[in-house]
Amino acid sequence: MNSKLHVLIPDGNSTWALSVLNCLSQSSEYEFFVLSDKKRTATRFSKYTSYYKYYKRTTDNDWLNIISKEIVDQTISIIVPIAEDEIRFFITNSDRLPKSVKVIPLPKINDFETAINKHMLSRFLDEAHLPHPKYSYFKSFESYSNELLELQFPVLLKPLHEKGGDGILKFKNQEKLDSYIHKHSDFSDLFIQEFIDGYDIDCSVLCLNGKVLTHTIQKGNLEGHSSFAPQLGFEFLKNDVLLSVIKQLMQALNWSGVAHIDLRYDVKTKDYKIIEINARFWGSVEGSKFAGINFPDLAIQLAMNNEIENTQFNEIEYMRFKGVLKSIKRKPSFLFKKNYLLNNSETKSFLKDPLPTCYRFIEWLERRFNFILLFLSQEFAFYTIY
Repeated sequence: MNSKLHVLIPDGNSTWALSVLNCLSQSSEYEFFVLSDKKRTATRFSKYTSYYKYYKRTTDNDWLNIISKEIVDQTISIIVPIAEDEIRFFITNSDRLPKSVKVIPLPKINDFETAINKHMLSRFLDEAHLPHPKYSYFKSFESYSNELLELQFPVLLKPLHEKGGDGILKFKNQEKLDSYIHKHSDFSDLFIQEFIDGYDIDCSVLCLNGKVLTHTIQKGNLEGHSSFAPQLGFEFLKNDVLLSVIKQLMQALNWSGVAHIDLRYDVKTKDYKIIEINARFWGSVEGSKFAGINFPDLAIQLAMNNEIENTQFNEIEYMRFKGVLKSIKRKPSFLFKKNYLLNNSETKSFLKDPLPTCYRFIEWLERRFNFILLFLSQEFAFYTIY
């Protein structure tokens, strides 16, 4: 008789699903069932996935019926939503699921919406007297034109709902900002934030009713594809001053569940500024697992009413697999650092289960090929016309 706990990942198409699956695969007590609104994803090709089902996502009510049927048919015990859209769905619909299933701890909907919206979060931080960059928000081009921007340059122009640093632009002075906004005057939301001179540092947490149960702190040391993108390499370190800020933040939000908070150390004011909250699992979650904190597993344990000990993480360095490839490209001899690659990077996860990463590489090649075809077709059309 199979006594394993049946775990449902309802958004197997999400960016961070494979990382969460890799973390949970460390336990032999779980069997994994994955749903997706894409026919092919990296999680489909993982050896850890026992069951994969594609559904075209339509209405929330239809999705709820599909989830409920899968819970019964596959005897699902616990649900682990990964990304913010799916987390929002389960916050609002968990009480309509079959009583036999549990969902990992999640925040209240109002707290969740505050956390994921940069403008709402900044207003909340103002009211809570928590450190964060000064900002301005404009609903339209007219409101921007009629109001004085009382910020120190340089500033960052940020989309309210993008992830991974996408869409962030930096402006050194008012003239360049005005020029850009006049060229893009059809916006409906404009969020501008002072740039903080310093360095990025992040904190990952698991909370219950505003209390931080466990955490990791990581500081980047290998830049991604841009200065605003997630770091590809980082070091885990202890920092009681930063942790104090995080505890105040999570208590003010009465947070339950996981979150990954981006901060920046301000060299002028000598403090840590809260930049944004990722109210979901995150790309470096496997790094936290290597450092001693397996957030997905602990979230399940918490949902199953098991006690979470005040676990401490180890101060180690860690590198994403993209960081490994980038380091090898820069310095080929990096390939021979066997101990580091196996104990301080995602290389071990890749070697244990290579197909998902290979599939992602094929996807990347297809995107590049399609981009080249589109470029060539446009060039051909131009020369045909002229």
